[in-house]
Amino acid sequence: MDSIKKPLGIFLAVLFVLTAVPALVFFNFDQRAFAIETYQQAFARSDFYNKLPAVLADSMIGLTADASQFPVVMHGMDQQTLEVFLRTMLSQETLKAMGNETLNSIFAFLNRQTDSVQISLVPLKASMASDAGVQAVYSLLNTQPDCTMEQMAQAAMNLLGSGEIQFCNPPAELIPILTPVIQAQMQATAQIIPDQLILFMAMPGNDPRARLQIARLGMRLSPILPLVFLLLMTIVTVRSLKSWLNWWGIPFFITGLLTALVSLVGAPIFGAILRSVLSSHLPIAMLGSASELTSAMFQALLSPVLWQGLGIAFIGFGMAASSYFIKGKATKA
Repeated sequence: MDSIKKPLGIFLAVLFVLTAVPALVFFNFDQRAFAIETYQQAFARSDFYNKLPAVLADSMIGLTADASQFPVVMHGMDQQTLEVFLRTMLSQETLKAMGNETLNSIFAFLNRQTDSVQISLVPLKASMASDAGVQAVYSLLNTQPDCTMEQMAQAAMNLLGSGEIQFCNPPAELIPILTPVIQAQMQATAQIIPDQLILFMAMPGNDPRARLQIARLGMRLSPILPLVFLLLMTIVTVRSLKSWLNWWGIPFFITGLLTALVSLVGAPIFGAILRSVLSSHLPIAMLGSASELTSAMFQALLSPVLWQGLGIAFIGFGMAASSYFIKGKATKA
């Protein structure tokens, strides 16, 4: 019987390590993945608030394949021009408010209060219909070369006809004439833009949240299995203080090191898996921002796992070292 205790103890120790590492990751994921503070850290780490104008520009360009459906003030705007335009018009406070609304929408979706994740465009529409929208247009025009005589003549004809605005820097004399036209066009733009922009929608019959609830239950219960293996290993092998320190110390040390390693390399791996899942649901223009955001999110999720792993490795090393110290004292005596 004693001849199989050591191999059985080693086998149980290996099972403990193999189950304890994922259990630590999964348990922390369940505790932090559904806490709003984690997402706030991820938003700040990925500079998501500052990137909202680029996300909105990509999405607004993709709202319609026919650019003529936009008001004439937006005719000829490509994605980069529209991004500059939005960034000029939206203050940092407005961008943060829109980002926080998006965060609330994410949690409402996860809690099954809604069936989609949305960005609220109401602050954007309010800015466009206000003086901030007019000033954004002038800021955009000021970046263009001065209007030539031909462009000024064409601008006068456009104002009398279609109402289009030449994308050039107008002279000060034209500002009083252009302002009412710009105001009307910006108000028309605000009416066309929807109140919300859908980023992610649950597909009927393929709602990932049902599987998510089952996964969360498994994450909460995941520490039970390694604790069972640890208890069995203790019953089979531990007969003294020295053997307890040795049999617990080495598995703890290995578990801690592997957990710390997983936390370091896990963010890009888990991020890639999540991006592959979201790629079939998000617009193509959103994938770049989603890639950086998911990496930052998993980095925030796995950060405490790193310190927990290092702490467990330190404890395990101390226990194993203590077992050899006790052995040395016994031999000397």
